[in-house]
Amino acid sequence: MNTRRTTLLIAIILAVGTGWLTLTYLSSVKPPQNAQRPVLIATQEIAARSRIVDTMFHTEMRSATSLEPDSLSNPNQAVGSLALVTIPAGAQLTSSDIGSNVAFALPVRLQPGMRAVSIPVDRVKGVSGMILPGDRVDVIAIPPSQAAGGGPPPKAVTIFRGIRVLAVGSTLENAVATPGPDEQTAATVTLEVNPKQADLLAWADANSTLRLALRSPREPIRSEPVEELTLLGNSASGPAAPPAPVAVPAVGPAAPSMPAPLAAPVMHPLPNPVEIIVGDKIVDASSAQ
Repeated sequence: MNTRRTTLLIAIILAVGTGWLTLTYLSSVKPPQNAQRPVLIATQEIAARSRIVDTMFHTEMRSATSLEPDSLSNPNQAVGSLALVTIPAGAQLTSSDIGSNVAFALPVRLQPGMRAVSIPVDRVKGVSGMILPGDRVDVIAIPPSQAAGGGPPPKAVTIFRGIRVLAVGSTLENAVATPGPDEQTAATVTLEVNPKQADLLAWADANSTLRLALRSPREPIRSEPVEELTLLGNSASGPAAPPAPVAVPAVGPAAPSMPAPLAAPVMHPLPNPVEIIVGDKIVDASSAQ
């Protein structure tokens, strides 16, 4: 009997002690109703996709009960991040409203005056899926083959050199040097080009086959010149004359904004005017002669 009473007494003491410790812990974790905590408050409207700087917010002390569950208190958590949504002035900065989500970062990565243009690729055109965001590539255009008996196969030419890759598929950055499955099977590659290059790239993509050539990061961008892309124009209906070539001077990433020398004039009569595309301008060849 004495042993049972002793065991029961010890159990009661331990239960009471455990309950007291639990109550003490919960009291220390739960803040008082009038506790004040720091929180970051926007001093202006912060547009979505804009990069946050320290002048866009300040720190205030507010009641803990009025704070958002994921509100931020340390300025280092906000500076340099992107606003994923528009944050109105006076609103609390929260971890769900800001971040470094790369899916929203493409406009920020573009240099002023540059454009992002995507082209379709496969494992062959995209160098077996080994191209990563940040790499430099040359863009090769292969004109369509002529009709049977119309002469030798067309020559492939490099119309751009040293173009920066912004994204592969929907991936804008890689933490490792080896592409993952998503990058290796991506159907598009997004390139950073200037406005004139964007026009020529879209035109070449619609009228020729494009391939990418991966460059070494140790090779200067101007180590090789760009080349001129020539495509055949459309002839008029009726008695067909040999189609006239359309010369398209390529524009490199640092090339001067002047037209490249044009090909020699065609000597036979032309059924239709020939349009010569020079950068972002279209010139009637009959008026240019």
